[in-house]
Amino acid sequence: MHIALFSSGFMTTSLHLHSHAGTRGFTLVEVLVAAALLGIVAASSIWALTQANNYAAISRLYTGAETAAQNQVDYLMSDSPFNPQSSEYGTTNEWTLGTGTAQTVTIYSDPAGAAGKALTITGQMVTTVKDTGLTTASQGLNLYYATVIVTYTFRSKTYTVQLNAMRASDV
Repeated sequence: MHIALFSSGFMTTSLHLHSHAGTRGFTLVEVLVAAALLGIVAASSIWALTQANNYAAISRLYTGAETAAQNQVDYLMSDSPFNPQSSEYGTTNEWTLGTGTAQTVTIYSDPAGAAGKALTITGQMVTTVKDTGLTTASQGLNLYYATVIVTYTFRSKTYTVQLNAMRASDV
């Protein structure tokens, strides 16, 4: 096939196209290379999405544990009357010196679990209260220090969240 693109008195520009009847489409090697590249892209995309889902689950559980610890700290800070010099440590005695009993707390609860089973992740929360022992020239400051630790296990790995709070006497 011959196509004349530009023609003037002395110069002719033309394009020669050759057509072969059997060269339509892709070769087997081209198809295999394209399929291999597509497989690599698909596999890496699935891996990336799986990792993102894993990080989201770990983050969700950490946030749940942190919320449980923060609720305990808020409870400690709002319990009153707190007047250690008169042996008043709030209505529940949460500020009594020492390590409290471990409490089971819910870290995460999913009511729409797989196969109709609700997924619940629980952990253990321990609160430890100490007297800082700080004093002025004549008397103690009655400044108490609480540490709340929430520990939970997810996919055979143990995670820990720790929050601290200080509280001075209400009087």
